[in-house]
Amino acid sequence: MAVIISLIIIIIVLSGYIIYLHLQLSKKNVFIETTVRRLSGIEKNRSLEEMMSFLREIQELKQYSSTFTDKLLEESTLKFILENGKNMKNYIHYTQNETDTHSIVQNGFQFVDSFYKTALPVSKDKLDLKIKHNSRKFFGDYIIVICISNDVANFYSYELARAAILNFTFENILTETPPVKNDNSDLVYQLASQFIKGYVNHRTGAIVKNPGFDPLYNSPNFLKNIELMKG
Repeated sequence: MAVIISLIIIIIVLSGYIIYLHLQLSKKNVFIETTVRRLSGIEKNRSLEEMMSFLREIQELKQYSSTFTDKLLEESTLKFILENGKNMKNYIHYTQNETDTHSIVQNGFQFVDSFYKTALPVSKDKLDLKIKHNSRKFFGDYIIVICISNDVANFYSYELARAAILNFTFENILTETPPVKNDNSDLVYQLASQFIKGYVNHRTGAIVKNPGFDPLYNSPNFLKNIELMKG
């Protein structure tokens, strides 16, 4: 009985969401038709107040239209994020400011304590990618793409296990400098920039590649990090 009630609730919610999308699309179409009529000169006598109101409507449409603009599933975007999936561990991270994305490409990816707090692992499963994207896309238009070779990941996972270090994952090791504490006394790590493949704007589809990208990068500092953890 509980299963049937749950299914009914899901159906009602989905039906409501479909109706909502239909109404929003209808609203958008009506606005476009009205805009075309206005710009074609049918309405020539408009006051300054009417003009300002018209501009506000355009701004509202711009904000609304972002919901319908998403290039995530375009072939070029998917290829950039997921290519070489069998040999790599791929992750995505969302940022709002393009200045921050440039900094990550140049300097590496900072994370507090656990890499997985803000980086999502992704695979060739498009449905899984879409679900994760929908849960995070409102954090920003820019998707940072992080790729680490399985060989590197497996090697340092083994070294951590051999050293009996259980509270960290290999991502904590792949830093050129030891972690530092932030204002909250949390440890801040900085994944080496070589593992940053680049980023993509999921609204426009624009892709920026990191010229220094090297998923096989192996620094002598990585083993030193394990020695520091032992101490």
